[in-house]
Amino acid sequence: MTAGPATHYELFAGLRDAGVAHLVTGATALVLHGVPRLTPDVDLVVDATGANLERLARLLAAWGYAEHRPGAPEAAETAPRHYRHPFAPLDEIDVVPVPPGEFSRLLAGSRLVDLVDVAIGVVGAADLRALKTAAGTASGSDDASALDVLDSVRAGGEGDVADTLREQIRKFSRWSVAARLDWLLADARLRQGLSPEARPMTRGLVRRRPWTQKRG
Repeated sequence: MTAGPATHYELFAGLRDAGVAHLVTGATALVLHGVPRLTPDVDLVVDATGANLERLARLLAAWGYAEHRPGAPEAAETAPRHYRHPFAPLDEIDVVPVPPGEFSRLLAGSRLVDLVDVAIGVVGAADLRALKTAAGTASGSDDASALDVLDSVRAGGEGDVADTLREQIRKFSRWSVAARLDWLLADARLRQGLSPEARPMTRGLVRRRPWTQKRG
């Protein structure tokens, strides 16, 4: 069993180096937009073309991830897929394949955030809000409302001074992308029974080798 990515940086650099067409969605996307939201997994929207799904599957297998609750062989290519790793800090990766046309639409409305030398594609706030609302869950409604608060904060809205959520979002949205992901990673490591900072995290990293390149 090989070790999975130890940090979000390694995950997103690996996806980039493997040529996987993807966007970050779900709670991790909220964090990248600037909303504090702890989550045990990483959610990805990926282009459902066969070659792209094969690239993703090869990468995750090389990292030691296995599909959890795999669907039937005849399941549609766009069926959600859930990958788990027994001991990696980022132990849960949930994948939603979407048809190329829908992926192109999401890509057009996406946002890029920089983490050292990796540009992370994130589902845009408008699309993320629509997805959260369409989920029809209490948590989805709360997440959509948090995005509304973030928009208001960035537009300079003051709001109620007693609004704890607004104040949390105001402060969190000023953190660097690296600091936000370090916060998420620390929680993920604690969930695995690991020290939250047993290994260096994202701050201060330099360009790493692609995951397929052997060290000399």
